[in-house]
Amino acid sequence: MAIPEGVCWRGKAWVSPGLGIFLGHAGSHDRHSHMAHQVTIGLSGQVTVRGPSQALTAPAICIKAGTLHQIEGTEVLSIYLDALSEEARAMSCISAAQLVSISVGNTFAIEQLLETPEVSAHLVREEVRRLLGLKTPQAADPRMRAVLQALEERHDDRIRLAELVHLSPTRFSHWFVEQTGLPLRSYRKWSRLVVALRFVSIGHNLTEAAYAAGFADAAHFSRSFRALFGLDPSSALGHVKLTS
Repeated sequence: MAIPEGVCWRGKAWVSPGLGIFLGHAGSHDRHSHMAHQVTIGLSGQVTVRGPSQALTAPAICIKAGTLHQIEGTEVLSIYLDALSEEARAMSCISAAQLVSISVGNTFAIEQLLETPEVSAHLVREEVRRLLGLKTPQAADPRMRAVLQALEERHDDRIRLAELVHLSPTRFSHWFVEQTGLPLRSYRKWSRLVVALRFVSIGHNLTEAAYAAGFADAAHFSRSFRALFGLDPSSALGHVKLTS
C-alpha cells in the first residue's frame, strides 16, 4: 500500500562522507534514484520497495545504486552507502539484482547511537558494519583511492581526474563506470548533494548550503534533491533533525 500523498517524513538523519542514515517515519515521495546503495529496514514490520519492474517485500531490502524505486513502509531505518565507500565494496548483496532481500542484525544499538549528541563517525560506521555483517573488503584500486581523495576535496573536474590517473578523459569516464557502476556526472551530483546536506546539518539554510556545495542556485539544488530523493528538500527536512 502506497504512502498517502502529503504524509510528512519525521525522525532523525545523520550524514558524513560516504555514509548517511535516516531513522523515523517514511513520508510520501515519488519514485527516484540516487547514486548510493541503500539498505532499508522495516522497524514496525516488513517494508516494500517498488522498483522499475518488480516489487519486493521483506524485513530488510538492499537497493542497488541507480535503481529507480519507491519505499512503502512506516517506521524505517535506511542506510545510504556511497558507491566508493569501503562499506559498499564489502556489501555482497550489491550484484546484478536491483532489489535484494537481506538479513541484518538488531537495530537497537544504532538507534541509540543516533540519539547520542555529537556521536563520532567512527562509532556509527562500526555499528553499521556490525548491523550489516560487513567484513573488511579487498583493497581498492590505488587509482580509485586517489580519485576518491580528489572528489572529497571537491576537485571533481573530469579532465583533472583523468590526468590524476594517467588516462584520457574519454577512457577515464569508461574506467569510472567499470569501477563503480556509475557515471561520473551522476556520482558528482550525488556527492555535491551530500556536501550541501552537511552544511545544512551545521546550521546553514538551504540557499547557503546550495552555493557552498557548488550548485548554481537554490532552485538547482532543489531540482537535484527531488530527482535523487523523490521530494523537495523543505518537505524532506521540515520534520527531520539532521546532524553530522
